[in-house]
Amino acid sequence: MKILVAFDGSDAAKLALKFSLRFKEITDKMFVIYVTPAVMGSGPTFDSYVPSTVYIKQDEAADKILTTAKELLADAQVDAEMIKQDATGDQIAKIIVRTAEEKSADLIISGTRKLSGLSKVILGSVSSEIIKISRIPVLICPPPE
Repeated sequence: MKILVAFDGSDAAKLALKFSLRFKEITDKMFVIYVTPAVMGSGPTFDSYVPSTVYIKQDEAADKILTTAKELLADAQVDAEMIKQDATGDQIAKIIVRTAEEKSADLIISGTRKLSGLSKVILGSVSSEIIKISRIPVLICPPPE
């Protein structure tokens, strides 16, 4: 079985990654994906300049997040591949699902922060969107209490 774990370094994501190890005996390959969110919107009426240092810092942060994932998996003896993608206008959930499809994953695992109200409107819910658009089974791990 191939599993793709969405990982953003949050406590909920760490819990989801640890939970994924419950499947390690039947896992042939694990993919851990971090999607770097777009720096800012774009469109025909949106014109801006983003200094290259912003992208460099964002890339460094992504590497640090995936290093955290590697450390959590260090003793697990599971064949894991770290994947770093950029949102570049696509929604994060779409990139996660598309990557799972490209890797022929059998299961997507994600954590959730259980956002509600204004937080959910502003930040959105990646896990909810994954459930809506995925044709691959999705397992959502609730956040720690």
